[in-house]
Amino acid sequence: MIQLDSQLEDLEGKFMDLEHLFNQEGFFLGGGYEYDHGYYDKALDWEENKEHRAYLRIPVTAMEGSIGDRSARLRIGKPFVLKHEYQTGMDDYANAGLVSATFDQFAEPANKDADVELKWVKRAQAELSQLEHRFNKSGRGGRNRTRI
Repeated sequence: MIQLDSQLEDLEGKFMDLEHLFNQEGFFLGGGYEYDHGYYDKALDWEENKEHRAYLRIPVTAMEGSIGDRSARLRIGKPFVLKHEYQTGMDDYANAGLVSATFDQFAEPANKDADVELKWVKRAQAELSQLEHRFNKSGRGGRNRTRI
């Protein structure tokens, strides 16, 4: 995991406003979000395969309400780049039973914090710059603005 500096860090805004801006740049709220925090993710390795292992991830924290609620107020955290390496064989924790096969669809990552190559860091910085531009263009970004 490699953290990136961003003018978006510590910005606050309504969930629906942030959701719209993130989605316009191809970021999506990860499915594992909790009521009080979550992550907007963008795959960085789209041309290599469909398995997406390198991501730009931007954390958000609910300051008021719950993530996913239209009226929630979120604060953007420090963006980072991460890479997952997945197992290609059997999952060490997999259970071959019918019930578990229904629920345990995905193998555990072999290395959740794999080394991130420079090309993914550079691409993440470029994608982050585009996102910052989108926020600035909407009048919602910049170091002097703390609320959206």
